[in-house]
Amino acid sequence: MPRGTYARNTRGNEWVHEPIGFVIHPEDLVGAEPHPDPGRRSGCHGLDGLDGPNLVCGGCGQELGTRQADCFTQNHVTLDFAAVKRSFTGD
Repeated sequence: MPRGTYARNTRGNEWVHEPIGFVIHPEDLVGAEPHPDPGRRSGCHGLDGLDGPNLVCGGCGQELGTRQADCFTQNHVTLDFAAVKRSFTGD
């Protein structure tokens, strides 16, 4: 996923462990932290995203979505639709 873009994934795929949500480039994510549960941060060379959401809000701890960046996955973040609020900045 190129920086500054997003896509809606409304057809998650359990076979390849693709969650539904807004797909963004990992460097476009602001204010997220790794999930406090180590069981959600599995993978061999990076996060594989196979164990549910692995990102939380750094402010309130709410689950945000799933980062996938392992050797057998694409490098992207899928944000849960319910965790996203549209806003604009001056940047």
